[in-house]
Amino acid sequence: MANYIVKLRYYVGDPLVDIKIEDLKKIGKQYGTDISYEKIENREMKNGLLMEETMNKRIEDISQEVVTVVGDDEKKFSDCIRALYKKYRSPRTAYSLMGSNETGRKIAWELMEVCSGWE
Repeated sequence: MANYIVKLRYYVGDPLVDIKIEDLKKIGKQYGTDISYEKIENREMKNGLLMEETMNKRIEDISQEVVTVVGDDEKKFSDCIRALYKKYRSPRTAYSLMGSNETGRKIAWELMEVCSGWE
C-alpha cells in the first residue's frame, strides 16, 4: 500500500490551464509517482447557460476533474504536488482533498500554504 495518496479535486474554473493527461504523465514520471485522472461532467445547457444543480448531490457526483497522486517517497511526492500546483494552482474548495489519506492530505494542505497555490 502506498504511503501517500492525495486526490486533488478541481471544480469548474479552478485550474489555471486545461488539465491534460499527457502533462500529468510527464509530471508523474519526472517525480516517480503514479498519477491518474478522472473527469466528471454533469453540467447541462439550460436557457443558453451551462449549469448544474449541486444541491443534495454527493461531492463525487459534482462536475470536477480529479487528479490522484500516489507515491511512497515523501520528497518525490511533495515535489510532484508542488509541480501540479505550479502548473494548475491548488484546488480551491474545502472539499478539494476529500478522498486523500491523512499523510497525503497533510502534505498537499501544507503545500497550499507554502506555494501560495491560490494565486
